[in-house]
Amino acid sequence: MKIFKRLAGVILAVSLMVPMIGTVAFAAEGVLMYTDPSTKVGENVDIDLVVQSSSGETVGDVQVNMTYDPSTLEFVSGDGFTADGSGALTYQGTGDSAELRKTVTFRALQTGEAKLTVDSTTASLASGETLELQQGSSTVTIEAADDGTTSVEPQGTAEASDTAGETTDISVTVNGVEYFFSEAFTSNDIPAGFTQTTLTFNGGERQFVANEAGVTLGYLVDASGAGSFFLYNEEDATFSPFVQLSISDTTSIVPLSATDSVSLPDTYQQVELTVQEQQYPAWSDPMAPRYYVIYALNTRTGENALYQYDTDDGTYQYFIAPAEEEETSSGLPIPGKIGEMINNHLLIVMILIGIIGLILFILMIVFAVKLVHRNQELDDLYDEYDIPFDDEEEDTGKKDRKSGKKEPVLTDDDEYDDDYDDEYDDEYDDEYDDEYDDEYDDEYDDDYDSRQATTKVKKKGRKQKSDPDEDDYDINFIDI
Repeated sequence: MKIFKRLAGVILAVSLMVPMIGTVAFAAEGVLMYTDPSTKVGENVDIDLVVQSSSGETVGDVQVNMTYDPSTLEFVSGDGFTADGSGALTYQGTGDSAELRKTVTFRALQTGEAKLTVDSTTASLASGETLELQQGSSTVTIEAADDGTTSVEPQGTAEASDTAGETTDISVTVNGVEYFFSEAFTSNDIPAGFTQTTLTFNGGERQFVANEAGVTLGYLVDASGAGSFFLYNEEDATFSPFVQLSISDTTSIVPLSATDSVSLPDTYQQVELTVQEQQYPAWSDPMAPRYYVIYALNTRTGENALYQYDTDDGTYQYFIAPAEEEETSSGLPIPGKIGEMINNHLLIVMILIGIIGLILFILMIVFAVKLVHRNQELDDLYDEYDIPFDDEEEDTGKKDRKSGKKEPVLTDDDEYDDDYDDEYDDEYDDEYDDEYDDEYDDEYDDDYDSRQATTKVKKKGRKQKSDPDEDDYDINFIDI
């Protein structure tokens, strides 16, 4: 009995240890997704394969084994994709961020729905940890062509491969590497959106591929026999690397090595940018190191333009170069720097100007108050010491129109003096006039008989004439 109890205890302990051991070893989780596009019979369609790490860590090596119906879809191209022609499709690649996105191109063969399913996956993180992917699938909806066609034949048949051209002895140099022009390519090698065409090159008609926008590609083979398409410039019959970057569902760009047509402000510095193992000139602004500007060809419009590459998002956008700032004076760089500093700190400058204006306003008020107080103190001082004002001094300088003498201007303070003077003058004049008149009349009467001349008397500046024939006469005295 004890043996059974011990055995049951061991079994129970082992059972409890199993979930604990399972929590020690685990794999990171991720997701494998596809897009579900729509297309028409005879047209190419792109399907995006996306691998994402749920933890946000960088995705490492990824291998996805898929199958599709070769009667409805024909494999055309895809970076890292391999098809055996019987419906098996394999992708192998390595990511450089938390998301790995790749595009595979098929050609629609007949109407209906075509499915791309996943058989198995093997993935890991950049750290080497296993990445368990939650698998998805893609469904392509195929409609009839514009002319009503409901099915077409595959183009990548064995017959087409056998009739491919051969490599020529025409030597072509691209970025210092020697290649040979070749026509040994099949329809499976042709990029999506391009079709086979013939152009005159090196004195003969050669096989090229082109799209509706006039973008032309030529097939070149290196010394090892590996071939790929290069961008062909018909104007000078030169080739450059062809790297197609998808920026939308309908538009791709091809980076260019030409720099003569690029015009950017002096703040941008030219650098080298690696795009799919190819080196291209790029321009970077030190003030915004996150972005690079490249010169590229738009495969949809066939126009060359500038595009901005966001290193954080891994996306490309159309870029308009900023206008070059005109220097008003090459010999005075300081005002330009001051103006730039003011523009960069406009709010601070406005606040400083407001503070200075407020200080000046306060000073004006203080000075005005002081001036009013000063005038009041002067008025009090004039009143206390009977100091005449300027306008009063001017009035004292006026002359009496009749006498020619200056008339004094009396103030309120002089009223007492005037009353006193008038009283004194009246009393003095009466007493003095009586005494003076009596004495003067007696003396004048005694002397008048002996004088027979005309007596002249002044009164307030006027001449008086005495008539000798008259007995009576008047004498006017001047008050002293």
